[in-house]
Amino acid sequence: MEALPLGPAEAGAGLPASLEARLASMERQLKDLRATVMPAHWAALDRVDALLPQDRPLTCPLCERVAPRTSLEIRVDTDIFGGGRLERYVCAGCGCGFGPFKVMEAPEAVLNADYTLLYEDYRESSGTEPELRAFRLLGPIGAPVLNWGCGRWSESIATLRAEGHDVWGYEPAAPPEDGSFIVGQRGAISPVFGSIFSNNVIEHMVDPVADFRFFHDVLRPGARMAHASPCHEWLYAFTRFHVFFPMGDSPHVLAERTGFRVVEQVRDGEFICYVYERI
Repeated sequence: MEALPLGPAEAGAGLPASLEARLASMERQLKDLRATVMPAHWAALDRVDALLPQDRPLTCPLCERVAPRTSLEIRVDTDIFGGGRLERYVCAGCGCGFGPFKVMEAPEAVLNADYTLLYEDYRESSGTEPELRAFRLLGPIGAPVLNWGCGRWSESIATLRAEGHDVWGYEPAAPPEDGSFIVGQRGAISPVFGSIFSNNVIEHMVDPVADFRFFHDVLRPGARMAHASPCHEWLYAFTRFHVFFPMGDSPHVLAERTGFRVVEQVRDGEFICYVYERI
């Protein structure tokens, strides 16, 4: 087969000019597709939601209190990532904020695809500093340590391992390309951990009770975990990916329901961290 002629720039890149143009065109098309498909999906769900009975009963995902929608405090935002209307509720029982249900009730495969599409174009700021701060609130460290939802951009695992700590990471949505010391599947996590810490993760928990029960299963008795997030207050509500706001008494309710107890809380501006101990 005769090789296509290369221009000066393409020759350096090792790609024929026509192939380079086709790849650029495909990338534009994929970007346009991502910008269209998910917003259309969420807009369709918004139209369906508008047809539902306004006084339908809703269940708090944390304390399981059931109340008519119209009796709850309703807070509405608009998603900056094209997810449309974000309707959330504040539980009168435990005080947590939860919703939107269109996200919480979405099939796991849809949510996974949604996160994958998000991280194709969006890069979060590094969470290294608050992650390290959460880690240091654990007190005497029980090894090994699990950084839950460590993300692709944080340097906390490398930093802590350089200090001699046996730290591993779990990240299902945007695992680093090399995968060093990081797993993306829960099945790869063995029940041997002495500590868990996270930053900007708890607000993504669709089912916080199930997640904390999982933590209970993989932690030793007496082990501690620290979860930091500004969403312990009503902050950063402009993204559909935040579905759980552990405000009010909800951290204590969550602990009591899952075999933990709250042993410390730190509030310093947007750094809000609760430390739990496994009973």
